[in-house]
Amino acid sequence: MHSAYLDRFTDNNRALLLIEELKKELLLDKSQLPSESVVGTWFLVEIHNDIITNITIDSSKTNLMEQEIGNRMERLKSTKKSRFKRN
Repeated sequence: MHSAYLDRFTDNNRALLLIEELKKELLLDKSQLPSESVVGTWFLVEIHNDIITNITIDSSKTNLMEQEIGNRMERLKSTKKSRFKRN
């Protein structure tokens, strides 16, 4: 099983999945994804010969990554502004 990230949907109703550990991008029909899939969802996938044979949503990793992104955004918002004036 590998972790995969739903990066985006293309114009022709295909989903681009990024499999970081394999350093691969795979396209599959949007209809092959679980119904509640949205951009930013993480999956557990089985791959044989560059074809996804099994795909399930990894809810725990999706939630963890959403929290991490939220925390980073809060830190960025709370940093002090520059003390230098613009001309």
